[in-house]
Amino acid sequence: MKLTVRTLKLAILEALAFGGKLHKFNLIGRGSSPGNLELGLGITMDSEKRALADQAFEQLKTDGLIQATYDDSVDPAAWVRITDAGRNALDRKCLDDLDHALSRISDTLVELRAGAWSAVLSRQPDSLRQAAHSGRELIDQTLKLGAPDDAVRAAKGFVPDKKGNSGITRRHRLRHLMFKHASSSDSQLKVAEKACELVEAADDRLKGLAHSRPVPQVKHVEDSLHAAEIALRSVLLREDA
Repeated sequence: MKLTVRTLKLAILEALAFGGKLHKFNLIGRGSSPGNLELGLGITMDSEKRALADQAFEQLKTDGLIQATYDDSVDPAAWVRITDAGRNALDRKCLDDLDHALSRISDTLVELRAGAWSAVLSRQPDSLRQAAHSGRELIDQTLKLGAPDDAVRAAKGFVPDKKGNSGITRRHRLRHLMFKHASSSDSQLKVAEKACELVEAADDRLKGLAHSRPVPQVKHVEDSLHAAEIALRSVLLREDA
């Protein structure tokens, strides 16, 4: 099994949905004592895997999918329970609104997004370059699957671009997705286009560094993935959602 932050988040939510309130270290384990995650996933966790589980745990708290019970006098913040939002996320297998929007197009997009962020967390040079490329791939695949050629051409008011072979530009696909999922806001479309350009530029830069010594900066790759998500949120989610 490939262990990702997303896999661990879902496993934590499932353990809490089944077991009620649990202590953080009963979930992720410590020393030679396995936790609920190891038993539930059928794996053995070393310190690196537990560090990943720790990140998943803290992100779930930040996102409000789990919360501390504060009813223990010794370690009140470490005992947690699943929230209603967490149960909803577990039922849908979608950890936030963007996951849900992507899943309406294809579950593979949710996995692609999760894989990109897991690559960032690994902190390895090759993984960082792959994460940046995954941001670009996430946009490309979302546009390809969510706004296929036939649907774009059939859209009211479609005017083919004379410069390309297909007559379909990225702007066509972005606008098609916006009409279908979000709105027809020109300002949102402009944000999406600029964010796409930033993702492309970051990917191109890291491709140029592929055989050079400099190690990609984690923050630059994170910014690229955030830009990809900004682009997708702009075209898939309503502003008032």
